Amino acid sequence: MKFSRRSSPLEALYEIVTTTTRDAEPALEKLGLTMPTVYVLWAIDPDEPPPTMKTVSERVGGTKSSLTFTTERLVELGYLTRTEDPANRRFRVLSLTRAGRKAREAALAALEEACPLRKLSQNQLDQVFRILGRSLDAD
Repeated sequence: MKFSRRSSPLEALYEIVTTTTRDAEPALEKLGLTMPTVYVLWAIDPDEPPPTMKTVSERVGGTKSSLTFTTERLVELGYLTRTEDPANRRFRVLSLTRAGRKAREAALAALEEACPLRKLSQNQLDQVFRILGRSLDAD
């Protein structure tokens, strides 16, 4: 879809996201991933302590039941472990396995490669990032 100046910014953002996810699907499928499972992997920073299920749920904006279903799939794939939180046994924490770290990296690389914004120069990307950042900071 080509956008004119009369198209809304929301339409343009939607098209970028849908194009990215559509074009990344073959690579994600090879990893056994769907976008909901990628969002969960993305929400777990491998350089931070393992987050609780509640924290990941807040990061992805999902419900507890949908997160449970999604994490079960990731555990089955060998990408996550779900264990008792040592700080509070009532909670569960999610940890990336070695395979999960590799899958996370491969999925994010596939999304980067599929994103139409990759056609922009670094200067243009910096401008887009600043503008989008301002819109999010406006709250």
